[in-house]
Amino acid sequence: MPNLKLIFILVTVAVFSEFGFGQNTKSKDYVIRGNKEYNQDNYQKAEAQYRTALSEEENSVKANYNLGNALYQQKKYDQSRAHFDKIIQNRSASNSDKASAYHNIGKSYLDEKNYEKAVVNFKDALKLNPNDDQTRYNYALAKKKMEEKQKEDQKNNQDSKNKNKSKSDNQNKDKNKNSDQDKQNQQQNQQDKNQKDNQQNGNNDQNKKDDHSNPNQQIQNGDDDSNEQPKSIEEQRQEDMLDALGQQERETLRKIMSQKTKGKRTKNQKDW
Repeated sequence: MPNLKLIFILVTVAVFSEFGFGQNTKSKDYVIRGNKEYNQDNYQKAEAQYRTALSEEENSVKANYNLGNALYQQKKYDQSRAHFDKIIQNRSASNSDKASAYHNIGKSYLDEKNYEKAVVNFKDALKLNPNDDQTRYNYALAKKKMEEKQKEDQKNNQDSKNKNKSKSDNQNKDKNKNSDQDKQNQQQNQQDKNQKDNQQNGNNDQNKKDDHSNPNQQIQNGDDDSNEQPKSIEEQRQEDMLDALGQQERETLRKIMSQKTKGKRTKNQKDW
């Protein structure tokens, strides 16, 4: 990748009259000192000289441009772009100066991988200086990097969408699975409840049956002679004798009643 294009405006030292040119001479002197430090890679010292030059001549194109370069070398990109922008806004700056400022702003954005802004500034530089091969190369490079980044971002977004969709699908599957499991559990619980109710109803029916059968059974047992103990021979003989005596008494009573009916007199006392 080509290095950042640095343009130094060399100042020719000349003898000026004391009227009107003293301050510009001082600014140019500080720029020259700053250039010497810059060429020796002493960017902080060069920065100090360029700032002093700007204190003498605030709108100096040379001091602003070279200070922007010194700050760029220190990776102070925001400060660097601020001084390049001053050149772009300076009506007295030439199109060549402005094109170089746009170029260096684009290069700072390219280093920061802000490819969209890099493309914009390189394009503005080419509008002012279309024959600058270095700017054209950096413009093509930044545009390629921007397109690659856009494709990568689209891929990442698609991957993120697919990941979220997969996660959502899995959640829906889990939800449906849980729902099916809940239904199965509910069905099983209902079956268990029905079975328990049926079993309870069966027990109640059996209890009712037992409750109705027990009184009948007690009555049947109370009237059942089969449970009586068999009589002994002596008890049977005594009962037979009582039955015989009873039969004789009944027979005697029958005879008496028969005689009364016929009008016969009966003896109340025995004959002696």
